Amino acid sequence: MNMASCIDAFPSADEAMSGLSEFARTFDFPRIRLGAEDIARESVYDAMTKSIARKCRGGAEIYGRWASDAVPRMAKSARYVINQDQFDILVRRSALDLLRFWCADISDCHARLSLGAAFRAVDLLFMSLNESETCRSGLVQNFLHVPLEGATLRPLRLCIDELIDRDYAIEIPTTVPSGFVATEEQYTLLQEAIFALAEGAGVPPITYAYFCASLSSS
Repeated sequence: MNMASCIDAFPSADEAMSGLSEFARTFDFPRIRLGAEDIARESVYDAMTKSIARKCRGGAEIYGRWASDAVPRMAKSARYVINQDQFDILVRRSALDLLRFWCADISDCHARLSLGAAFRAVDLLFMSLNESETCRSGLVQNFLHVPLEGATLRPLRLCIDELIDRDYAIEIPTTVPSGFVATEEQYTLLQEAIFALAEGAGVPPITYAYFCASLSSS
């Protein structure tokens, strides 16, 4: 049976690891010719990040101004990262920078960017930088966080507790709302779960994002 064509949520962590490992055997990371400036510009119109631009009138302009300056800095900083802790700090710093930049321009509380959305945007940008022939770092590829969204969270709905080595219960709904990741602790726990899954499958954690994309498109 082709697991990618039929599964909505893995019934166990072992089956999730098995599916991810099988996917990784024939998977090659996509490669693009875009540089950091091009990635920053294109991300404003990207289908995965345009929800941020829709937050309010002028959202695309605000995000675009942040990205045009931040993405080249992110790419440069990533070249000096040598371990997971350093990369985690870079991700957190970049997400908080996006939140500060957004809040400086937006006073309407209904249009404020959530912490989860900021982290997701940053994770997507690092994912794109990893695909860039000019920006990628073979070492950083092993540290990348997985963008947390419906496609990456739904498959873990039934086995998330097996992957979290803490006394902390997370219930992932069948339909994951945009504001599901509400706190930094929740973000960190979900990343830890995905990293545990990837370790069990013997692959870089970011491979899971591509695996989930293949499940969604099947």
